[in-house]
Amino acid sequence: MINILKLRKVKLISIFLLIFFGAFLRFYNLNFDDLWSDEMVSFWLSNPTYSFSETLKLIFESNLMVSFEVILKNFHKLFGYDVHVSRYLNAFISVFSIILFVELLRKNSVNINTVLFGTFLLALNIFHIRYAMELRSYTLTFFLALILINLLFKEQYLKKDITRMDYFLIILSSLLMLFCHPFSIIIILSLNFYILCLWVLKKNNNSNLKKIFFLNTFVVIFFLFFYLRGVSHTPYWIKQLDLSFFTNYFFSNFFGSRLIGGVYLITLIYLLMKSLKEMINKANINFFFLILIFFTYLLPVIYGFIFDPILINRYIIFVLIPILFLISNLAFENKNNLTKNILVSLILILTFFNHFTENTFKQFYTEIYPSKPQVKKSLEIINNSKTSNYSVLYNVNNERNINTVYKNYLTNYSKKLKFDLNFVNYLNKKTLPNDLWIIYIRDITEIDFKKPDNFLEYTIKEKKYLNRLELYKLKKNGT
Repeated sequence: MINILKLRKVKLISIFLLIFFGAFLRFYNLNFDDLWSDEMVSFWLSNPTYSFSETLKLIFESNLMVSFEVILKNFHKLFGYDVHVSRYLNAFISVFSIILFVELLRKNSVNINTVLFGTFLLALNIFHIRYAMELRSYTLTFFLALILINLLFKEQYLKKDITRMDYFLIILSSLLMLFCHPFSIIIILSLNFYILCLWVLKKNNNSNLKKIFFLNTFVVIFFLFFYLRGVSHTPYWIKQLDLSFFTNYFFSNFFGSRLIGGVYLITLIYLLMKSLKEMINKANINFFFLILIFFTYLLPVIYGFIFDPILINRYIIFVLIPILFLISNLAFENKNNLTKNILVSLILILTFFNHFTENTFKQFYTEIYPSKPQVKKSLEIINNSKTSNYSVLYNVNNERNINTVYKNYLTNYSKKLKFDLNFVNYLNKKTLPNDLWIIYIRDITEIDFKKPDNFLEYTIKEKKYLNRLELYKLKKNGT
């Protein structure tokens, strides 16, 4: 008995250490990369100097990720509007997500081994780490989805003792989640379908189920009322899915490589096939997660083939919750110890050693290179040159107010570095300096640099290529 208690204590300490290690991987070198264009949009929208009504107006004009931008705005109010502060919000949210996932496993799994295994899988998940270090809404969507699922499930089934406060929190978390990213509507629809299955399969007419079903329906209608009025198109740059998608379903992105993604996918399919009949009979949380995985892929794929393609990997980051939960839970429900040990050991080894091919581990033993536009380096080059004038290559269509977005980020970054630089808005300036630098951020465009009409009398004297950022020094002819 004493040995069993000691072993349990060791496993609990291991869970705590895994959470700490996961936090370390998310916070270390958090600002190694500068922001890329989409992150710059979030940084601009969350400017604390804007009034709340101004912020909402800009959000509805830009991306409708209301929850994330408003929370980020308040984060900036508390900790400062600083280009190196913003990403800490997502890093903290990511760590809290690991803790919430541990709680979900604890309440709904077979034993502590499941909790330990699941904690390892999320703490070291390369996809989750990557988006914990990016200033976008995906990590918050993941976190809010975990809050909602934790509120609803206990001991593998929907809670029977749901209080008024629980209902309030369920509505609140659902709304925040939907207004964080529209793809999270799939979670609500999956939940309602699961409740319908309980009514049909289990003849369960519990009043709580009816309340949750109708509350979910109301929340979805309320969200769609605003969303459909605010969105007039789907992103033009999302490509139609090719056949290779149906061989890995983004698992290669979720887990670091096609090989490791394939191992996770085959393991998940094997465990589901082995437990499918029992899952349907019990209609427990495992069955709900199976429905969620199914709808997460089915609904966007059908929409994409009928209308426009909308599915990319980061939009469905929340599908990691059911994938990792089912692999963790079903692996330790497996009665065959040999199969269980092989599957668990293989996934543990591959997941850990994959990090030696990623910057998460490589940064400790070799030089790593930026993966996003090198804004800081471009500003340093300008600051060390003979001219302090600079500008950004303006977008003629100014989609999503991108010109203002770039100016806001560049001027704030320059201020952070304490550089005495002069930003020139050449579109609204009649008299232009004799020489200046043009920063061209190319991470969201494939269009080659073209000298603006305002500078027809200027010659390009220098060019610098800084990882999807191009820097051009222009000098007026005859000066």
